[in-house]
Amino acid sequence: MKPHTAARLFLALLLGAPMAQPAQAQDVAVFADSLNAGFQNWSWATVNLNVQAPNPVYAGTRSASMEPDSFQGLYFHANAPLNTAGYTELRFAVHGGGTGGQNVNLVLQNGSTIIYNQPLAGLVTGGSIAASQWREVVLPFSGPGAPSGSFDGIIVQDQSGGNQGVLYLDEMRLTAGVVVPTAVTITVDPGGTRRAINPEIYGVNFGSDSQHADLHYPTRRWGGNRTSRYNWQFDVDNTANDYFFQNIAAGDGSNLPNNATANQFVVATKAQGGEPLITVPTLGFVAKDSRVKLWSFSQATYGAQTLDECRYYGPNPPFWCTADSGNGLCTNGPFCVGGKIVGNNPLDTSKAAPASYAADWVTHLRARHGTAANGGVKYFALDNEPMLWDSTHRDVHPAAPTYDEVWQRGRDRAIAIKQVEPDAKIFGPVTWGWCDYWTSASDAALGNCFEGPDRTNHGGLPFVEWYLERACTELGPGNVRLIDFLDLHYYPQADHVAATNDADPAAENPDVQAIRLRSLRELYDPAYVSESWIGGTAYPTPNLLRRAKSAIDARCPGIKLAVTEYKWGPDNGVSGALAQAELLAIFGREGVDYATRWIAPADNSLAEHAFRMFLDYDGALSRVVGDSIPATSTATNDVGAYAIDQNNGPLFILVFNRDTLSKDLTLNLNGLNATTYSLYRLSAAGYQTVSNNTEIAGSSVNFPSFPARTANLFVIQRNAVGNLLFANGFE
Repeated sequence: MKPHTAARLFLALLLGAPMAQPAQAQDVAVFADSLNAGFQNWSWATVNLNVQAPNPVYAGTRSASMEPDSFQGLYFHANAPLNTAGYTELRFAVHGGGTGGQNVNLVLQNGSTIIYNQPLAGLVTGGSIAASQWREVVLPFSGPGAPSGSFDGIIVQDQSGGNQGVLYLDEMRLTAGVVVPTAVTITVDPGGTRRAINPEIYGVNFGSDSQHADLHYPTRRWGGNRTSRYNWQFDVDNTANDYFFQNIAAGDGSNLPNNATANQFVVATKAQGGEPLITVPTLGFVAKDSRVKLWSFSQATYGAQTLDECRYYGPNPPFWCTADSGNGLCTNGPFCVGGKIVGNNPLDTSKAAPASYAADWVTHLRARHGTAANGGVKYFALDNEPMLWDSTHRDVHPAAPTYDEVWQRGRDRAIAIKQVEPDAKIFGPVTWGWCDYWTSASDAALGNCFEGPDRTNHGGLPFVEWYLERACTELGPGNVRLIDFLDLHYYPQADHVAATNDADPAAENPDVQAIRLRSLRELYDPAYVSESWIGGTAYPTPNLLRRAKSAIDARCPGIKLAVTEYKWGPDNGVSGALAQAELLAIFGREGVDYATRWIAPADNSLAEHAFRMFLDYDGALSRVVGDSIPATSTATNDVGAYAIDQNNGPLFILVFNRDTLSKDLTLNLNGLNATTYSLYRLSAAGYQTVSNNTEIAGSSVNFPSFPARTANLFVIQRNAVGNLLFANGFE
């Protein structure tokens, strides 16, 4: 069922106050995935009532579009007259397509009598129909200028007389005075399939030491583009394409290499009980043995470029910027080919780093922190997103990587690492996203990031499957498996959903929120078509985690699954935080072995509270760990349910109300011998304890008006007979 958009704001106003008994009047969904059976399409404009992703869809799976040209109109005719007295407002969402600014009016009429006719833009949140984004339209049925009386036609009509861009509409509803919450039941099956949850799915990339001391992340990753060229002896790296390809020294330079920032990271992570994951360069170059600032694309050497570090900051650049440090892009000159500087000298900033360089670093880490078996570093990743080297690190690796190169460079470092540290666990190939799941950068450079000659020459296998096959057939000395974790990165690709820029002003727009929460299905639903560019490709249904698990089972059983970069929304957005919390539950249910968010959420943010729900739900560092067991919701599109059974401990039930409306929730606890529950909630207001050790009478608990857009953790205590005796191996 589609989310009930029409009453969202009205209901939100009621949540903080005592609620009267709801009236029996219901909203009328004029158009929500399809036109209501009580209406007919009398449009005389070109209208499509079956618009699907990747075209704009506000909620559900379909929207409507119209071409507002030559005074034509979209016209929804009610079979029986309606009256404004029975409703508080007409509400819907509008999207301006690629142009925005369409000149149209909203018209209500009864027969041939017009009772309302005003510019639609005046009713739109923000005051205009925007290009490339959804905005809400609200027409109140009370107050100055409001329509009054009966009507049987809702019309959106062109006022330009010309030819305007396509306009999209969705979730058109007449809002009744009070919405009756939908009933939802959550049921847990303690006898169903059990899967041990590894708490290392609750990890992050980097993060402040103070946050780590607070939450005690089980693992933290030292990763990202800059680590591909990290010089561990001089504590310096290269910013690569992220920022003018510059060598920048870290730390204060004292007592190197023992006091290098990588070692400080290991110490701080270990101090709070966490396991560090260290990225080992396989690129073949690292930053030079110097702590002096250097840059790859000197304008004095390679010619004028389209931007340099000083111009980047505008007319008043900081005193420390370097005007000679260019971005490697150009319009002309002897080194300018296809708009890029080519033929630069990699040794301007970098030095060769063969496999022995990795061995030397691991030798140092053992001496500094101990062996992997005795509290030292045990997790090592083979570089960062190597299939992007030709763009991210093109100053030293301009050629597009192939299947063979990524495997061989990683293989050689893995052998070197395991010869020094036999207990090391290696992560590879560290993909960047959907394209290099399927094929190489070499194929992508030819214009197709899913197919090409490199894939064809490797048996037609997707890159990840071929890599897994190599991991099980090409072993190291002593027949040691070189790869222990299949390491994938994944970011949702629909506009604004990942919000890798936390300041993105569109990241919590209503349409983005809806897509964000639906797009979680990209991880596990084989029928879900991505609502991004992925949905228009030959591989439109990611099903990422289950696809990867199946590939492991088929190509190299026993390898574990890691997702070491992902992000699903802004740190302080409510839908971003709700997505983050549900992601952690999904990772547990789907059997992910290791996961680290890019990057750790900002201190005291809503996304940090999402991690708190799993790592410190009661303020006493109690964690949501145990065995994942089946949990079902009777409204799976709106309400997600997950259950975790802790051996000799509580039962955890996680409930995510993704909808913008409250629900009448019932927890079916039949056969669980439940005695009390505590409830913890994450919402736009923050993280709070809702109830503590509340007694349970009977086999179910009811929660009227269970609030919208919330993540909820029930901690249920049971009589001893209710605890199922299965150890998970991680506690």
